[in-house]
Amino acid sequence: MYLKKGLTINGQKLLEFSWSQDMAAADLNVKSAMLWVRLELKPDSSNRVRKIPPNLNFTFWVFRVIASGLRNATFLSGKEFEERTKLSASLPVTLSSLGWKTFDVTSTVKEWYASPHKDRLRLLVECSGCGDYVTPVLFDDPRQVNEWEKPFLMIQPDPTVTRRVRRRAVDCSRAKRDQCCKQQFYIRFRDIGWHTWIIAPSGYYANYCRGDCGGFHRTPDTYINPHTYALEDYKKINQYSLFEPCCAPVKFSSISMIYITPDQNVIKRDLPKMVVDECGCP
Repeated sequence: MYLKKGLTINGQKLLEFSWSQDMAAADLNVKSAMLWVRLELKPDSSNRVRKIPPNLNFTFWVFRVIASGLRNATFLSGKEFEERTKLSASLPVTLSSLGWKTFDVTSTVKEWYASPHKDRLRLLVECSGCGDYVTPVLFDDPRQVNEWEKPFLMIQPDPTVTRRVRRRAVDCSRAKRDQCCKQQFYIRFRDIGWHTWIIAPSGYYANYCRGDCGGFHRTPDTYINPHTYALEDYKKINQYSLFEPCCAPVKFSSISMIYITPDQNVIKRDLPKMVVDECGCP
């Protein structure tokens, strides 16, 4: 999910999320969607210590904005605001609980993903009661130590929904007996002690490969490369050949992870080759 700086509405930059190529190609069913935003004290340009009321109460709101036809630096109020926006989430926050906060925008993302136009998802983050004291950390903010401290949207797909499967992406639930296939396998981070430093997700489907690469007829288009096809034909002629193809991962994908570094910084990063997507007989 790619974040871009959008139009300025009511003095606040919109968060714009665009479709990734993988999302557009996948038959994805959204299980949950969480918007992560850092909430911090508003900086004072004079560097003076701002006196904050002890009983300050405020609420952050996330609205989905229909921005078609709008110009930059637009102010929406009253009926026009109601027509152009839809409430996605709200969160009461206290001064003692500032930092990274999550907004449950599952229904909004589901509605967005189901739309036929595949337009960008535009979100407006606003606060009531914040005044000059608290603000979300969005774009070009000096409080951002690195690029990972911008807001981000974490979508968890429903693993029980079958996606479109390519030729070599054989799932073990549909495989023939002993056929090379991908076995679905879930790792819960708490079970391996990773929950102490990983904030999200709580686990993921790592998957693994199992099955046999011999004993069934294979046509040339089922091979990953011509080299393997040649070795297979050689093995058929020379029955004492040591060549034996193994069922192994042939395609991986990454997962997005939020974790705490040893120096107590919160990092969001895409870790490559964490998920086995396809198995085959190289």
